[in-house]
Amino acid sequence: MGDIYFNGTALAAGKKVKFNGTDMSNVYFNGTKIWTYYIPSAQSYTSSATYNINAAETSIQYKASGGGGGGGKNQCINATPVHGGDGGDTTLSFQKADGTVVHTVTASGGDGGLMGGNNCGGNDRDFSIPSGWSTPPWTANTGGHFNNGTSDGGWGAGGEENCIAGCEGDAGGTASGTYTIPTSGDIPTKIVITIGGGGAGDRQGEGYNSDAGQAGAAWILGVL
Repeated sequence: MGDIYFNGTALAAGKKVKFNGTDMSNVYFNGTKIWTYYIPSAQSYTSSATYNINAAETSIQYKASGGGGGGGKNQCINATPVHGGDGGDTTLSFQKADGTVVHTVTASGGDGGLMGGNNCGGNDRDFSIPSGWSTPPWTANTGGHFNNGTSDGGWGAGGEENCIAGCEGDAGGTASGTYTIPTSGDIPTKIVITIGGGGAGDRQGEGYNSDAGQAGAAWILGVL
């Protein structure tokens, strides 16, 4: 796409161009579109998708979180595996039109909870939304037995008689920042977004369930 200049300065795509006092959406020269009116808006993702980078965007702001780990089994269930499933990584893959990857952002998934009787450590199940992050797609944990917040880890299986309850899965990790789109060379045209799933809850028994972790999320905003 070409540029339109005013007093020697190229107009950004978000600027308005008027014709006889009316805002124009597109400007053509000899039948070829050389300018289009475009203002990017923030996009939220809770499932895998592709974000197409507009030619007017000069950088991409991003935030992402991985899936939460699944809860572990209680001490008395004699079976494998011995801990909940790990949460999946959330990835933002900046790619050229032919699929060549030029940059990757990864928010790691949380670890699955250990079997009961192990040292569980602190309560890392609840995903803590970082200051300044936009919601949605992230939602705060509502408390109680079940994990409802994005990227939360799962509860471990409950204790039974003299058995120690399973450990909770860890919440997903985070990644955030700004990617500046190069003006030459390997210029990405899209972002392939893979949302990390929640880890499976470990073996269940006698009505005492270990919960699965919750899936991750991503947020993208193009900047002109």
